[in-house]
Amino acid sequence: MSKFVPLAKDQHANLRVRQSGDYTRFKQQNLIPIVVRDFFTLSAEFPLVFVTNQSTEDFMPVAIMGLQEGQNLYCQEEPFPAQVIPVGFGNAPFAITATDENREQFAVLVDEESPLLSDNEGERVFTDDGKNTEYMEARIEGLIQAAQQNHQTQEITKYLTEKGLLTTQQVRLQHRPDGRLYNIDGIYVVDEQKFNELSEEDFLDMRNRGLVALVYAHLTSLQQLRRISERQYAADKAADATQSEEESS
Repeated sequence: MSKFVPLAKDQHANLRVRQSGDYTRFKQQNLIPIVVRDFFTLSAEFPLVFVTNQSTEDFMPVAIMGLQEGQNLYCQEEPFPAQVIPVGFGNAPFAITATDENREQFAVLVDEESPLLSDNEGERVFTDDGKNTEYMEARIEGLIQAAQQNHQTQEITKYLTEKGLLTTQQVRLQHRPDGRLYNIDGIYVVDEQKFNELSEEDFLDMRNRGLVALVYAHLTSLQQLRRISERQYAADKAADATQSEEESS
C-alpha cells in the first residue's frame, strides 16, 4: 500500500532515499501507464496500446508487461530483465501534483510506506538548515518534467480520439499449441487504414505536432506481442511445474 503525503521539512527532516533498480512493486500490474517519451524507447521491447482509464473514462497509453491480469512478467524479481524502463518507474518514492489551474505551481508528495525511504541510508532530502539538497532539487525537476509529460500525453491521446484514429482490437495469443490461449479485451490501437487515409491537412498537422513518429513507434511495437506471448508461455510452464512438484510432495 502507498501513503502519499505532502513533503514537509519539519516532518521529513531526516529523510533519505535509497537508489534502487527494484521494480517488484509493479509485479501485480501487467499494464503499465506510459508517457509520450516512452513510445520511442519502449517500442523495441513491449507492445504499446491504449486502454480506458477507469476513473476518467479517457484513453491512456500503456505498455503490456504480461498477458495475465495481476502478473507483470518483468517485475517479479531483480534485476529488471529489459534494457529499457518506463519513465514513471523512476518517480518513486515521490509524486507531484499541480496546485493551480494553470499548472504553474506544484506540490511534492512522498510515499511514506515506500521501502526506498530510510533515516540513515541513501541521499538526503533536506540539508541541516531545512533546504532542499541538490539531489532533491534534481528530483523535483524530474517530477515537474514527468507531470508535463503526463499532461502532454493526455492531450495527444485526446487528439487521436477526436480524429477517430483509435479502434478497439481483441488480442488472441497462444504461443504454442500446448500453451494457454489468452483473449485480451479492452485494447485500442491506431487504425492504420484510417491513419493512411488522413487528409493532407490532417497529416501535416500531426507531423507538425510530432505525432507521425509516435504513431509509427506504436504500430511497430505491436510486433512485440510475440515476445510477450513467448515470455508468458515460459512463465506459465514454470508455474505449472512448481504446482506439480508441490502436489506430488
